[in-house]
Amino acid sequence: MKKSRRSEIRKEPAKEVQEQADVLISEKYSFILKRLKMDIRFFLLSLEGFVEMSPEMASAGSWESQITRAAKEAQAIIDAAEQESAPNMEALVALLSCRDKILMYLIDSSLYQKAVLDSDLKLQRSHADGRMKFMHEHVRALASKTESLPETYVISSLPSAADGFTNDKKKGGGAQDAMARVPLPSQLLTLVNEVMHMDKELRNIKFGSKVEIPHRSNGKTVGTDEIRREISRVFDKCKRLEYKLQTSKAQRHIPLEQRMAQLDQKCAEKDIQVNQSMSRIHRLEGEFANLKADQVNIQRELQELNERNRRVTSENLPVLDQIDATLGETWKAVDRLAADGEMLSSMFMLQVDEYQSAVEQRDKVSAELTRIQRSLRSEKEENNFKEDELQKKETLYKRTVVARQEILDDYHNQKQLIKEVEERQAIQNEEWNKLLERAEDRNAQIKRLWAELNEAFKEVDFLEQQKKGYIQEFKNAGMACGVLLQQFKDVKQGEQKK
Repeated sequence: MKKSRRSEIRKEPAKEVQEQADVLISEKYSFILKRLKMDIRFFLLSLEGFVEMSPEMASAGSWESQITRAAKEAQAIIDAAEQESAPNMEALVALLSCRDKILMYLIDSSLYQKAVLDSDLKLQRSHADGRMKFMHEHVRALASKTESLPETYVISSLPSAADGFTNDKKKGGGAQDAMARVPLPSQLLTLVNEVMHMDKELRNIKFGSKVEIPHRSNGKTVGTDEIRREISRVFDKCKRLEYKLQTSKAQRHIPLEQRMAQLDQKCAEKDIQVNQSMSRIHRLEGEFANLKADQVNIQRELQELNERNRRVTSENLPVLDQIDATLGETWKAVDRLAADGEMLSSMFMLQVDEYQSAVEQRDKVSAELTRIQRSLRSEKEENNFKEDELQKKETLYKRTVVARQEILDDYHNQKQLIKEVEERQAIQNEEWNKLLERAEDRNAQIKRLWAELNEAFKEVDFLEQQKKGYIQEFKNAGMACGVLLQQFKDVKQGEQKK
């Protein structure tokens, strides 16, 4: 019980730390969602000045309506994510993907205008990057279809946060595949390269491809794209040389006595700094000595504490371990006693009084266990008492085994009697089946005789009908019925004689 309390006490600070960490994560997650929403709205509002809507997109509504719809979709995703208990990575990735797509539209608009400029200046860009090459091909395709190129980049739809994010794992997991699935970094790099290329081309247009810088011995040829770097290097060198020149001039024009006074003043300042440094060194050495003495004292106290801790540990820990082990064994014995008492009470209801006494003894043992940690001598007496109780329970268990064996023997005897009864019942069932077969044969004969009797009745009815018919005919003919009957009798007697 004490171990469980200690574990609970240890878990409480960890639980508080975990709750604080969860709150901090929730606040950061909410801040990220709101920041992404603000970025998406800002970039959507900025997108209007860089791109144009296609006719299909313009028929769906104005810029304001479509921006409002996209903002509402992002807000719906944020509301759904904030209602969940744990951070929703799908919502976060969906918002990031939507923001990246808007940024790619902005970058594409700048690359499109650069491609239009190259087309107007008749510049061939065979070494352009992938996205810039696509823009050049797109501009050439538009120029072949229309007489004039659009002023800005045309888009067919706005990105939506509700589209979500999908990742096809079958395409591989290399770095190039990952960059292909996330094109924003490559497009940013393309935009930077195009800006640098435009700077170089403008300098070439203004100053030519190369500039010759005059020198004392011979001239130096520098590319126009390196002029700014060369000018900065020369300007820094010129400033350093001018500072040295001004310093040397000032020193030459100062009189010797004044210079000596300045040097003496500097030496005095250096001496003051040296004295301050020495005093600081002495102070630090004193503090170091004091800290070292404190360290020695602390180490000595630490050794004393370690020695006391080791002595206390060596004296008390074995006793505490023994007490914990004895306590665990005692609780196990109590649990075994309780289980045996419950089993015996369920099997033998006549021994309820003994079970109640066992429960009382268990309560007494539990009360004695609380005093085990205070005294080792009482523990020995309790152990002897529990051994006696265990002996009683063993005796009770042996009696239970004997009773169970007697019940098992009775069960086998009853099972043998049941087998004999089942055999007699099987014989009676066979005889009953034979009687049923005989009854079925008799029933079949009775049914057959009833059928023949019914046929005979039908034949008698038919003959009666014929008889009535013949009598009626004789009556109609005026003949006596006895003559007809006499004829039938003569016919029947002749058949019998034959």
